[in-house]
Amino acid sequence: MSSTELPPIPPIIAQLTGPLLLGHFFNWGLFGALTVQCYIYYLAFPNDRPIPKTLVAFTYTIEVLQTVLSTRDAFRNFGTGWGNMIELDAVGWLWFSVPVLGSIISCTGQLFYAWRIWILSESYWISIVVILLSLTQCGTGIYSGALAHMIGEFSKVQERSFKTTAVWLGGTALCDIIIAASMIYYLHKSNTGFRTTTTLLSKFIRVTIETGLVCATFAILDMSLFIAFQQNNYHLAPSIPLSKLYSNSLLVVFNARVRIVGGRNPDTHPSAATLSVGSTNSRYQYPRSTYRKSGGNPIAVSISQTQASETPVERYGPGEIQLSNVSKYPRESSDLAPYDKTPEYV
Repeated sequence: MSSTELPPIPPIIAQLTGPLLLGHFFNWGLFGALTVQCYIYYLAFPNDRPIPKTLVAFTYTIEVLQTVLSTRDAFRNFGTGWGNMIELDAVGWLWFSVPVLGSIISCTGQLFYAWRIWILSESYWISIVVILLSLTQCGTGIYSGALAHMIGEFSKVQERSFKTTAVWLGGTALCDIIIAASMIYYLHKSNTGFRTTTTLLSKFIRVTIETGLVCATFAILDMSLFIAFQQNNYHLAPSIPLSKLYSNSLLVVFNARVRIVGGRNPDTHPSAATLSVGSTNSRYQYPRSTYRKSGGNPIAVSISQTQASETPVERYGPGEIQLSNVSKYPRESSDLAPYDKTPEYV
């Protein structure tokens, strides 16, 4: 065979290129979802504490780098190196964008959950276990990436690094399961019996179950495919976008505090009022609150306050506004029915 002749295309080419292509598709799609979540977070919580804002900025910066590097390899495999089995078998920058950056992102999210578990439980033991598992999986993930870089070929990576990869992905899944179980237990234990608190805790428990199980499931799936199928690239389909799952899960937790006014979610918090201000004869419109009387149907109540254009408005803090010389009107709607008990927010 001459020096310019390319290796023949094997009959299992679809098992090599298909999972790789799907992994890049999932990676780009989840990056778009992450971008929207970051925009919503900074739009909804501009006055959030510096630590979560820095954590979100760090996570998004790492994910931008991961997306750029993985896209570069995708263009090499399906663009400039299309039909070249040597290029397809080359590791490229995936050694850095998948195990190294993925381990850093997952470790960041798991350390954040360890801190939350410590706050909820006021005990160090579970948090210490989570931290040790997180640091272990991060270290083995970085080592797996460095080992894959030294090997340089996908066909040999699975044969020579399956032990470290199993520790990396197995530790990640185990840490996620411990986090989910601990958060569910301590959130349920924090229930005070009040309706508003119960609703809020139920929401956080649901988010914890969904995000924790998704991340753990994909980590276990990646590890299983990596160990069971060593002659193809099946494991790359869940492996390439794995870090995006952790990033999106972290943003889902931060954005769980967002309330969509007029949405379908019945678990809205009545004290989270919205404000819309006009230019002249401004009207401060508060959201419609729903009251329920015993054994009856919901009764919609709409309350508004109208202020002349020359009335000064002084803002004291987030959500705090003082109005001077306000002209108040009784109520706009006449659908308010009398009730004989103290209303309960629903």
